[in-house]
Amino acid sequence: MNESMDKYPIENIDELKKVLFHDYLLIKKMRSPINNKIKLLSSLFSINPNSWRVTGITPAALNLFKNHDFKKVSGMGINRSHIIQRHRFYKHLLEDNIKNHETFWEQYYQNDSTILATSSENMAKGVLLTEIAIEVPADDRLLFRTAGFSWKHKDEEINFLKQLYNDLNLIESNHE
Repeated sequence: MNESMDKYPIENIDELKKVLFHDYLLIKKMRSPINNKIKLLSSLFSINPNSWRVTGITPAALNLFKNHDFKKVSGMGINRSHIIQRHRFYKHLLEDNIKNHETFWEQYYQNDSTILATSSENMAKGVLLTEIAIEVPADDRLLFRTAGFSWKHKDEEINFLKQLYNDLNLIESNHE
């Protein structure tokens, strides 16, 4: 077995793409019921060091962070809300006929993003979080990087949230 395969998660993006595609094809070929395959895909995708990447934050979540000095506090009611329902997307992947790891990665990566939202926003029917979310930049800071079922929330994230909050308040006060 290749040395990078002994590591969890896989940091090398090219290796990650190939491993995910290879193992996806194996899961797809299985005779197990689709719901079992979906669970296996969910487990497989956890080797991506930035699965469920954060691409946005709702104003309500930002205000909730402000109430906690922009820190992540246990039970504060903010979570990573999937833009595309995972079960539906994984089912689509299993039914699709993807020919190579690059095409597979494009589909997976596009549909694996989340928005930091309040629990009530996440559960609300008919709310399009993408329409109200403020963009979180995909830059070298790697903000809100995955940490298990949660996300990393250190000084870089706190500073980003403070700056975003201040910038939005400046924009709103200039419009009044």
